[in-house]
Amino acid sequence: PVRLQNFRQFDFVLYVFCGLVPYLGFMEALTTGGLSIKQNIHLVKNVMLPIELVPVRAVLVASMTQAVGLVVIILMSALNGTLGPYLVFLPVVWALHLVMLFGVVWILASLAVALPDISYFVNLFLFLLMWVSPIGFTPDMVPKELAAVLYVNPVYYLVEMYRDCLLFGTLPPLFDAAVFTLMAVVLFAIGSTFFRAFRGILLDYE
Repeated sequence: PVRLQNFRQFDFVLYVFCGLVPYLGFMEALTTGGLSIKQNIHLVKNVMLPIELVPVRAVLVASMTQAVGLVVIILMSALNGTLGPYLVFLPVVWALHLVMLFGVVWILASLAVALPDISYFVNLFLFLLMWVSPIGFTPDMVPKELAAVLYVNPVYYLVEMYRDCLLFGTLPPLFDAAVFTLMAVVLFAIGSTFFRAFRGILLDYE
């Protein structure tokens, strides 16, 4: 089993759990949100419902499971004595997380209507992404030759921002916070633009 230097057993469990909960929320939102329009196409056609809200609803529903996990982490971190004042930044991190997910899910939901098999590739990608994300290991355990892989991984910034707020009791590093914010805003803008471009033809598919 993996052991992290200077980590007690409970610290290690908490460290992994704090990385796993945001990742599972990320994964659930993409898998359910990506198929949300395809699976509800008849409802969208027959009800005066803004089509862009269907993927948004899927993301918000998926985030409820993550919310329960975050509450558990907060309680565990408080019992462990590692909960700090920077917990106040958690709503900001979560808001950026949702903004990023909205953008990605709008793209996936649009593509899945015309290319339903894309969901298999998304699931495979998410499975592989889990193993190259710092969930069960720390970033400094990654060899320098592979560091570039870590820093282009969006999940790295996602889980580290949550850990800074929930476990480490520190302000997220300015660089990580800037990259995460830029990534969320850019993906939201791209997703919104992409969805608007294809919204008019989505309902022509059965």
